[in-house]
Amino acid sequence: MKRLVAGIFLIVTSSLAWGAENIPLKHAISLYGEPKYHKGFEHFDYANPDAPKGGEFRQAVTGQFDSLTPFVDRGSAAAGSDLLYDSLLQRSWDEPLSKYGLIAQFIELDPDNRWVAYHINPKARFNDGHKVSASDVKFSFDLLREKGSTFYRHFYDDIEKAEVTAPMRVLFTFKNNKNRELPLILGQMPILPEHYWKDRHFPSSGFEVPVTSGPYQVDKINPGRSISYKRDEDYWAQDLAVNRGRYNFDRMLFEYYGNESVLLEAMFSNQYDFRLITDPTIWNTQLSENRIKKYRLVQEVIKNHNPQTLTLAYNTRRPFLKDARVRESLGYAFNFKQINDHLFFGMYRPAESFFAGSELAASGIPSAEELKWLAPFQQQLPEALFHDPFKVPDSRLASGDRLSMASALRLLKQAGWEIKDNQQVNAMGEPLVLNALVATEEHEKVLLSIKDGLSRLGITLNVHRIDPLQMVARLRELDFELVLHVYRHTASPGTEQVSFWGSETVDQPGTRNLSGVHSPVVDHIAQLIPSATSRKELLSMVHALDRVLLWGHYSLPLWYSPSWNVLYRDTLKHPETTPLYALDLSTWWYQTNKPPSARANAGSILKKVD
Repeated sequence: MKRLVAGIFLIVTSSLAWGAENIPLKHAISLYGEPKYHKGFEHFDYANPDAPKGGEFRQAVTGQFDSLTPFVDRGSAAAGSDLLYDSLLQRSWDEPLSKYGLIAQFIELDPDNRWVAYHINPKARFNDGHKVSASDVKFSFDLLREKGSTFYRHFYDDIEKAEVTAPMRVLFTFKNNKNRELPLILGQMPILPEHYWKDRHFPSSGFEVPVTSGPYQVDKINPGRSISYKRDEDYWAQDLAVNRGRYNFDRMLFEYYGNESVLLEAMFSNQYDFRLITDPTIWNTQLSENRIKKYRLVQEVIKNHNPQTLTLAYNTRRPFLKDARVRESLGYAFNFKQINDHLFFGMYRPAESFFAGSELAASGIPSAEELKWLAPFQQQLPEALFHDPFKVPDSRLASGDRLSMASALRLLKQAGWEIKDNQQVNAMGEPLVLNALVATEEHEKVLLSIKDGLSRLGITLNVHRIDPLQMVARLRELDFELVLHVYRHTASPGTEQVSFWGSETVDQPGTRNLSGVHSPVVDHIAQLIPSATSRKELLSMVHALDRVLLWGHYSLPLWYSPSWNVLYRDTLKHPETTPLYALDLSTWWYQTNKPPSARANAGSILKKVD
C-alpha cells in the first residue's frame, strides 16, 4: 500500500512539474495585465518590416576594450558585443515590462508563481549550426550564477534550481512565490552554448571569437581600437515577429577614441554616422544649420520617457562621508539654475527624485498607500520624511546666501566639524578634503562648479579627470569618494532596485550599490517591489523607497534630460514611430536610394519626436 501511495504521489508531482494542469503555453508575458501584442502579431509597432537590409552603421566610443564577454566583472567588453547573443525572450520597448518569445518559443507559467518553464524554439541555432537545447539554457543559468558578474549572481538569488525536463523544455523552480518578476528576469538571460564553454575558462577576457546565437557575428578586431560585426544572413530568428524590421545593417562598426574632444570633428570628417549628444554646449553652439547642411547631417530631439536622474553619488563607505549630515551639507554647494543656465543652456530639468521626470517620482508628503510601507519604520526614519516634501537645497535657497550657508554650517557642526583657518576640521584636526572622479569634460565642468560652492563652506574638493577605462575599474573596485552617476531605471522598477541599494552586495567589487547604502528599511522596501500585484501598488512602493533614499542623502539628485538629442548621417533612417522606453537603434536602416535633392535638404530642420 505504501508503495502504491508513493507511486501515486510521484505521478502527481511529476505531472505538476511537467505542466499537466492544462496551463496554457504563452507567446509572451507581462508584469501586469496582458501583453500589448497578441499571439500571431507581425512586428513591433516601432519597427518597419519593409526596412531595407544593407549598408554600414559606424559608431564612436571613448576608451578601450579587452574582451568579447560582457557577462563578467573582469575587463571591459567591446561595444556591440550584446549583438552576438540571443536571450530566451525579447523585450518590447513600448510597454513598461512585457517580453515575447525568442529562443523560448513558449512560456509555461505557474499560476501561483512557484515555477516557470520555457519551451525552446526548435528553429533556434548557434552560429556553428548546433541546435539550442534545454541543456544549453540550464548550462547558461548555472554558469552565470556561479562565474558571472555580481549582477547575475545576485539577480538569480531567488531561483532554487533549473532542470531539464525534456530536450526542449527547461523548468526553473523558485525559492518562494513572492517575486513576480522572476519569469521576466530569466527571460532576459543570454543563452550560451554548452558545447563551446564547458571546457573553457569563462571569466577570462580576451579576443577568441565565441560561438553565439545572435543576429551578428564578429567580423574584424583591432584590439583596443575598433571592432566590427557582420550581419548573419543565416540568422535563425530573422523572420520572427520580434525581429522583423530590426538588425538591418550588413555591418556594425565601433571605432574607439581616446577622449571626447575629437569626436565632433571626427563626425564632420565622416568617420562615423551617429552620436548621442549629451553636452549641451556642443548641441547649442557647434551645430549651426549651415554646418549641419554642409556635412549632410540630421539633428533630432526624441522624447525620453525613462526616469534617468543624474546624481552626485557619495561613497558612504569612506570615513568623511559616513555621516548623513555631512552628505546633506554638500547639497548646499549645488546651484542648479546657475549651472543649467551658464553651462547647459537651460536644457536640463531639476531633479528632486531618483526617478525624476516620471510617475515613479515621489512628491509632496507620503500618501496613505506609501505609509503602509513606511509607518512600520517610523522610529528609524527622519521625522521630516512624514511631514515635509523633500527639497534639494538649491530648489529652495540660492547657493551661497546667508541662510543657505548657515544651514550647511549647522549640519557640519552637528557632525563634529568646525572652521579653523577657513577650513573644516574634525576633532582630530583632519581637514575635510574630498576627491571626485570624472571621465568627461562635461562632468568636469559640473564638479568644478560644485567645488567653488564647497570652498565657501571650508570644504576642499579635488577633481580628478581619468580615462573611461580607469573609471570603470575604479568604480568596480569602489575606489572613489564622489562621482556623477545615473542609476539606469526602467519604467517598471523591480529586482534591480535591490542591486542598486541593497546591503547584501554592498562591499563586493562590481556591486551596483555605488553609494554603499546599508539600511534595513531600504532592504525591506526594495525587496518588496518585485512582489507588487498591481501598477498602483508598485508606484506606492517605489515612492516609499524614493523617499527613504532622498532623506538618507546617499546621493544628491541633480537633473534629468527629457529627451535624447541625436546627430546622425542623412543616409540613416528610422521608423516614424519611436519606442517610449528606449533609443532602439536596431530598428534603423541605411537609405541606399536617397535622391541628391533630398540629401541637399538634410539638417535644414531640427526634428522633434514625441
